[in-house]
Amino acid sequence: MLNSNDWWGMINHYNENIYPLQFVIMALGIALCAYLLFGDKNRGSFIAKIYLALCNLWIGIGFFLVLGSALPAPTRQIQGALFIFIGLLFVVDIFTNVTTIAIPKKGPKRTITMLLLFIVMLYPVVGLLLGRNAHMIIYPGTLPCATTALSLVLLNASLPKASKLLFIPLLIWAIPFPLLIQIPKYHVYEDGIMFLIGIYALFSLVVYRINKCF
Repeated sequence: MLNSNDWWGMINHYNENIYPLQFVIMALGIALCAYLLFGDKNRGSFIAKIYLALCNLWIGIGFFLVLGSALPAPTRQIQGALFIFIGLLFVVDIFTNVTTIAIPKKGPKRTITMLLLFIVMLYPVVGLLLGRNAHMIIYPGTLPCATTALSLVLLNASLPKASKLLFIPLLIWAIPFPLLIQIPKYHVYEDGIMFLIGIYALFSLVVYRINKCF
C-alpha cells in the first residue's frame, strides 16, 4: 500500500495530466445541480445519469487503470472495476429508467439536498485551506470520493424513485474507506464529507425500507 507522500504524488500526477479537465467537469457538475433544482425534471434526470455514468466510468478507467499505476495490484484493478460497475449501472438505468434523478420542489428534503450539494462542491476549498496546491485538490467529477459523495446526494434526493442497487457499491466506498484508509493513512480530511453523506444516505435508505414494510 502507498504511503501518504506517494499517494498525494499520484493525485498530483493525475491532476497535472488531465488539466484543465477537472475544472470543466466540476463546472458541468455545478451547472447540472442548478438545472436539477430549477429545470425540467425528466430532461434533468436524463442528463444527470449521463453525467454520473461518464464520470464514474472515467474514474474507473482513467484514474485507476490508466493514470493510477502507482497503486499496487490488485487494489488498482479491484477499485477500478468498482467504479466501472457504478458507471455501467448508470448507463443501464438510462434505458431501464428505474431511477429518476430529481430534487424535491419544496420541503425540508429540498433544503437538505441543496445544503449537501453545496458541501460537496466545497471539496476543493477544504484542500486549499489545508495548504495544498491546485494539483493536489480533490475535484468532484474526476476523483472517486468527491464523485461518490455527489452521486449519493443525488440518489438520496431521488428516493423512492432511485435504484437501490446503485446505492450498494457507492456506500461500500463511502463509509469504510474514509475511516479505515483515506483519513488515517493519507490525511484526506475532505473525505469526512463523503463519510457523513454516506451515513445520511444509508440512514435514509433504511428508513425508506422500514416505511415500505409497514
